[in-house]
Amino acid sequence: MNITKLQIQNLRILDSVNISPHRGINIISGDNGAGKTSILEAIFLLARAKSFKSTKGKNLIQEGKRKLFVYSEIQQKNQSILRIGYGLENTTKRIQLNGSPAYRVSEVAKLLPIGIVTPIIHRLIEEGPDNRRRFLNWGVFHVEHSYVSMMRLYSTTLQQRNASLHSGDKGWKVWDSQLIDYGEQINQLRTDYFSNWKSVYESLVANFPGIPNISFSFYRGWNKSLSLLDSLQGQVKTDQSVGFTTTGPHRADIRITVNSHPAKEILSRGQQKIVATLMILSQLIAQKERTNTTPILLMDDFSAELDRKSSTALLSLIDHCGFQTFLTAIDSATVTEKYSDEVKMFHVEHGAVK
Repeated sequence: MNITKLQIQNLRILDSVNISPHRGINIISGDNGAGKTSILEAIFLLARAKSFKSTKGKNLIQEGKRKLFVYSEIQQKNQSILRIGYGLENTTKRIQLNGSPAYRVSEVAKLLPIGIVTPIIHRLIEEGPDNRRRFLNWGVFHVEHSYVSMMRLYSTTLQQRNASLHSGDKGWKVWDSQLIDYGEQINQLRTDYFSNWKSVYESLVANFPGIPNISFSFYRGWNKSLSLLDSLQGQVKTDQSVGFTTTGPHRADIRITVNSHPAKEILSRGQQKIVATLMILSQLIAQKERTNTTPILLMDDFSAELDRKSSTALLSLIDHCGFQTFLTAIDSATVTEKYSDEVKMFHVEHGAVK
């Protein structure tokens, strides 16, 4: 799929933008603060109904304006046009799908799969498991239709168990059978996905000889030698003491090591960025192979902390993947020289796109 029309009104510094992107590489250039990243943010809002930069929605609306609006037309594989709109007034969100309200973000997210690489993508490796678990969840979500409903059931059951533990009520026991049932199903979906994703990553990293030998292992959230039932039973005293459930799929992680040491302690910042970017690209490729749907790639400030050789290799890989890509850069020449003429340029200046 690819975005054929993108309209933006009153998003941060962007007043009124109307562009027709290329189905391949779209390069958005301009000085810092010109509004380049806000174009990526607009696409992210359409897909996820939230910003990748700010958790406060009111900060998205242009100063002096009451509301913002983003609209897109997306050509699907069967050539039909999908229309997605996102509106925000004060703190009230409005999502539209082909002219009708969409009440769940997952409805749109499933139809508009995206991957994003930002200047802080290294946090996928450097920080704790939350970001990696979120990365894993999005990957499974896009290839397994049952995953989102299973996660809702698990999360609701977990909340009920935690509430009982926190209150000191022994009623927490009644939630264990459901928690185990949902948890084991989630774990199986994650395990299958992780194996597929990892093989894709390994095929990509072979093109980057400067990256040390990385090991990925899936930690399911409890000891691999125990069943989820045994793990829950073994943690009863701890759970009662702290007032919440300390074992299960909600504690899962993708552990990343180099020679048995945490990768964050071995890799440079530039190497972390390359590995994390390859993780995102692998996720999109795995999704494309499983669903026969082509995702959209967003890349903000691409060349930050990358040397010329690494930058060239990644740009070549992105071109080969065939995703519709939106890529921001201060100097477009550093990017366009890596590509053929199958590129569309947009220059942003003081919130206006030329």
